[in-house]
Amino acid sequence: MTNLSRFHAIRLLGLCMLSLLSAAAGAQQLPPLAEAMAKTYGLDSFDKVEAIRFTWGIEGKISRTWEWEPKTGKVTLKVRIRTATR
Repeated sequence: MTNLSRFHAIRLLGLCMLSLLSAAAGAQQLPPLAEAMAKTYGLDSFDKVEAIRFTWGIEGKISRTWEWEPKTGKVTLKVRIRTATR
């Protein structure tokens, strides 16, 4: 899987939420714009996604890694804090 930028990961998660909310509300069909966006960002092949990973940090001080595995529903958050001693 290629690395997703933060912007694309957020957009993908937003599209997933949109599709889940519309399905939960009993919507038969997505609005045309939402359907076009979903197809553009690969929602049709979402079943092939093994995991979505997002990492950010402040150089030398803290790092956080978040991972979601949609097939199992597993969500993992790892936090590393580096402290400097004098």
